[in-house]
Amino acid sequence: MTLVARRGAGSLSWGRRRFLALLSTALFVRPAQAESPVVEIQQFEFVPADIEIAAGSTVVFVNLDLAPHTATGEGFDTGALRKGERKEIAFPTAGEFAYLCKFHRHMTGRIVVR
Repeated sequence: MTLVARRGAGSLSWGRRRFLALLSTALFVRPAQAESPVVEIQQFEFVPADIEIAAGSTVVFVNLDLAPHTATGEGFDTGALRKGERKEIAFPTAGEFAYLCKFHRHMTGRIVVR
């Protein structure tokens, strides 16, 4: 029995080729992961100042100001972030974490971890 290659959706060989192509690409597809929440530092404020996340999540702090800033709280510190720098901080356990900028103490925020 000879398999005749025909063009068209009804072709047996076309269906196998398509199936194999889809199967080979499926091996490289990863499930979508949620992006980490971002707190931007801009105009001498944390934006958003208050954020709520799940335990085990991370928060990314990004400095968009010309001046250096920190996000410093109990048990975490980004260190000095210059313009364009970012730091990812993990929050493994539930709780409320108030933070501020060491250089500009009027800049405050809060992270609630559930």
